[in-house]
Amino acid sequence: MKQSERVEASVPCAGAHRRGLEPDCSLRLAVGLDQPRNENTTIRTVEEDMMSTEALHRSEPPTCLQRAALARAWERVLRKDAQDGDLSTGVERFAEDAEAHLAALADELADGTYRPRTLSRAVIPKKGGQRFLDIPPVRDRIVERAIHEHLTPRLDPLFGCSAYGYRPGLGVADAVAEVVRLREEGCTHVLRTDVRDCFPSLPVHLIRRQLEALIDDPTIRHLVGLLLERTTRLPGGRVVAFPGLPQGAALSPMLANLALIPLDEALMDAGFPVIRYADDLVVGLEDPGDGAEALRVATTVLRGINMELGAEKTGITSFEDGFAFLGEEFGPRYPPSTGEARIQEPDKKVLYVARQGSRIQVSKGRLEVVLNDRELLSAPVSDISRIVCFGSVGISAWARSWALRNNVDILLASRRGSYMGAIVNDSWPARRSRLLAQLSIDGTQREVEIAREIVAAKLRHQVTLLRKFSKRTEAERTAEVTRHIQALARMIPDANTRDELMGLEGAAAKAYWPRFGALAPPEVSFVERSRQPPRDVTNAALSFLYTLLLGEAVTAIRATGLDPDIGVLHADHDTRPSLALDLMEEFRPLVVDHVVLTAARRGTLTAAHGREIEGKGGVYLTAAGREAMIAAFEQRMLTHVAGALDDMRATRRHHLYRQAQRLRAAIMDPTQRWTGLAWR
Repeated sequence: MKQSERVEASVPCAGAHRRGLEPDCSLRLAVGLDQPRNENTTIRTVEEDMMSTEALHRSEPPTCLQRAALARAWERVLRKDAQDGDLSTGVERFAEDAEAHLAALADELADGTYRPRTLSRAVIPKKGGQRFLDIPPVRDRIVERAIHEHLTPRLDPLFGCSAYGYRPGLGVADAVAEVVRLREEGCTHVLRTDVRDCFPSLPVHLIRRQLEALIDDPTIRHLVGLLLERTTRLPGGRVVAFPGLPQGAALSPMLANLALIPLDEALMDAGFPVIRYADDLVVGLEDPGDGAEALRVATTVLRGINMELGAEKTGITSFEDGFAFLGEEFGPRYPPSTGEARIQEPDKKVLYVARQGSRIQVSKGRLEVVLNDRELLSAPVSDISRIVCFGSVGISAWARSWALRNNVDILLASRRGSYMGAIVNDSWPARRSRLLAQLSIDGTQREVEIAREIVAAKLRHQVTLLRKFSKRTEAERTAEVTRHIQALARMIPDANTRDELMGLEGAAAKAYWPRFGALAPPEVSFVERSRQPPRDVTNAALSFLYTLLLGEAVTAIRATGLDPDIGVLHADHDTRPSLALDLMEEFRPLVVDHVVLTAARRGTLTAAHGREIEGKGGVYLTAAGREAMIAAFEQRMLTHVAGALDDMRATRRHHLYRQAQRLRAAIMDPTQRWTGLAWR
């Protein structure tokens, strides 16, 4: 099915009608609150979910609660405890016989007898008062850490682009850099505020309802419910219950981010950029007069969940006057912008060749591009990672042989930028077993499960991109579109076929593209997505970069040993790499759409970068336009970011390859779940 057909498609999802979802569904539905349900669906309370031990544990526990996962969690607990150079008494005692303790803990989790123990309160003096930490015993810290690792890939992508605290790979430096970016892009003032008594005030009953919609496994849901019911022992020995979440428990920061999603989304839907680190907020203002509205929005959302802003920190200030946030002092020029610092130049680079009539050859250890015997480029072959050719570009036999021997893929595109194919080394490792695995899930529920995650990730990124680029004057129209896309996303679990999922994706695209086009400057705006041919320069840039991204996806898929032509979401087709199209879906808004809209906003993509082809219709990029788009694309792909997965701090290009590896794991192993990237 062509993209143009999908945009116009209806949504053949019966579950959508059962749920009765409308485009203007309330904000709270986006995070699992007040979830609509049919007559056969119930929202379980913790008490109702406390099924008998026998029923809950008839089969072996989830992988995250088995011995190997607990051992990994213990190593993390041990490393964290040792950061100050001394081990706590509890950790020392556990370490003395860690193997036996872990085995006993695994047995309790397997047979359903595990119960969390009482927390211990530590009182820490701070300026103007005291701070409380409620610390779990070591065994409970291990269980929490194991559950945390299990839930992170599922929950972290939901936190969007505003939350910076307590997320893998993000920290104070990232939040500071984002505040600097707001200043550089025109925010003159900010609303500084925080959430009063955040952790003790968090609405546990609402968090449980959110988790009910997000956690599929009843064992995990049951354990989280137990962890949310713990008591704490005060310094005098008295044991008390407490409201909210224990500050000091591993799961609490993640659950706090989950509970505060409505706050972040309400501010963004009102057109305010937000940087939130745990309970501490900066809200960007281009006009200080908008500060009162930002304050009203935040106050209204928090009051709806019985929370409030802290009066002491709340105020509107300017970069000119200066303010503090996360220990950093902000002014009109300090801290300086460090945007380029995150770009990681690779040892090997992609070679793009678009000079018509030129030829690629290899001679004496160097790759050369020549035109009429004139050398246009010469570089050591060791510097080239892949080659992209547009139009009439020749490749010598020796250059082809060199590329195949050295696993340097050659992407072939038309002069206008349409994907045509690739020259690749076809000797994949374990090719037969992986091909059989791909074929074995065709038409199965497993295929649908992976396809659901692909569509959900794309729609989530579309919402994030629209919010990031929307201004106060456009906020209402953007919010209407993002709510509509979120309503479609909530229908994804009820979609049971490729056609239903593609219908949802197409319906989202139909809403997304007009709003995307309207966010570009008038000179390069558009009202609908046009492809073959593109009818304006912005559509031409999108199509051009999608070709580059598809080539990257083909290479990433082939590197895993999978066949890029056998899709999960996209139906197999003899003339397109369907699985590569699946892989690139979440990267369309994350990379290409972001690059094009940023270039349009900054004036590096203008109407002058497009030209009409006489007699053929449509608008195509000029040489200068292609050069500008390639440079921006490479910069975005080479930017170093951290994902929600441990130890994955790399360029976006490496994240694409990692997602391909995770896709292979999900196809080969039914216990592995593929999830989309978090926006970084």
